[in-house]
Amino acid sequence: MKGTRTVMVPGLEEIGRVSATSGDDVARATRRGGRLGFRIRRSLNRFAENRRGTVAMMFAMMMIPLTISAGMAVDLGRAQIVKARLGYALDAAGLAVGSSAGDENELNAVLTDFFNANYPAAELGVPATPTMEIVDSEIHLAATAELDTFLMGMVGIHQIEVAVSSTIVRETKGLDVVMVLDNTGSMSGSKITSLKSAANSLVDILFGDQAQAEKLKMGVVPFAAAVNIGRANTALVPSLDENDYDPDFWRGCVEARTYPNDVRDTSVGAGGAWNPYLWESNSSNRWPRVRGRRGQIRGPNKSCPVEMQILTNRKADVVSTINAMEARGTTHINVGAMWGWRVLSPEAPFTNGAAYDDPETVKAIIVMTDGENYISSSCNGYGAYGSLCDGRLGTTSKSAAEDVLDARLLEVCSGMKNLNVKVYTITFQVGSSAARTVMRNCATDVSKYYDSPSNEDLERVFRAIGAELSNLRIGN
Repeated sequence: MKGTRTVMVPGLEEIGRVSATSGDDVARATRRGGRLGFRIRRSLNRFAENRRGTVAMMFAMMMIPLTISAGMAVDLGRAQIVKARLGYALDAAGLAVGSSAGDENELNAVLTDFFNANYPAAELGVPATPTMEIVDSEIHLAATAELDTFLMGMVGIHQIEVAVSSTIVRETKGLDVVMVLDNTGSMSGSKITSLKSAANSLVDILFGDQAQAEKLKMGVVPFAAAVNIGRANTALVPSLDENDYDPDFWRGCVEARTYPNDVRDTSVGAGGAWNPYLWESNSSNRWPRVRGRRGQIRGPNKSCPVEMQILTNRKADVVSTINAMEARGTTHINVGAMWGWRVLSPEAPFTNGAAYDDPETVKAIIVMTDGENYISSSCNGYGAYGSLCDGRLGTTSKSAAEDVLDARLLEVCSGMKNLNVKVYTITFQVGSSAARTVMRNCATDVSKYYDSPSNEDLERVFRAIGAELSNLRIGN
């Protein structure tokens, strides 16, 4: 008797066991198993098809967060671009403010102009107006931009706000600056009024709202044919005899020293003292007419300008000198420029200027005139070099003497420039091309020479110089 054998198809429990007791039974069982395997494979294929549908549905469901994530990546990338551009514009505007001077409105105008120039409206994102707060030497800035989203709107996020901030620290250098201003007779009327306004504008720019500055000193030297050093400086005029001025008194003007000490910053010990200004009574200047302030119009002090202001950090002192200016006398620009240099100098006779090699101080002088150097052809005329007939300029020729004055002005300017003093020059309604050339050559370079054909131009020039001096003081 043959034994019974069980045949199994692994993994298919529903097929069960098949018994075979003979070879035919085994064959039939094999055929039956083949048909059954075909049906199984077909079922598996159908299952596979059904599984692909399930994966597709699952993938479709997964696409929603994937799309949102991709959209966020795109929109956040765009936001980063906006932030970078916004930050660049804010930094540029902050640096511009940091190197500027003025009141709050003027600095806000600088901020807005530079911000808009570096972040125009056509850029990605719509920027808001930047804000600024100045605390001591620090400028705190902030700006925001609204960015319309590209794909994040699908989940209700339609805008992204991008915000940036910046802090600029201003390091302020010291500034010693002297204004040498033409107070000659040709400046009378609206011209002297315009000069006062323009000079005060520069003072306002440099001092700002400070009544007393920490690192700023200013001086003013009004000039005509001489300069008034002030009655307190009698030590510089040892030959002064007040009796010579009766019925008036010496008001502070001095003559020029002899060449070359009239173009050099030398002390009394090295270059000698000054002689007091004294216009003798003659047909051009009748002393009997001297009464009180008329001593500035007639008498021994005729055409002596107002007293100069040596370097000071008090705004009121500078403004007071400017506002007191009056127009009278003839033009010796070199004399005014030389006294401006002496005021700016750390050496005697005035010693409150910073050292020329002080890396923390900028030194500058502004020389302004409405005409060319002039000397009267009359022997009764008078100025810092006496009368033309005295020959103190080495000639009694009017044109030659005026050429000497021009040459000495250029010597004064060269002396200052050799010491790294920044020399600004201004011509105001000057018709002579030769005079403009002399003043242009006096300046440190052509960019520091300004011609002002009108009263309005003069105001703009002083404001431009004030802004430039502020930029020289402030670094970032």
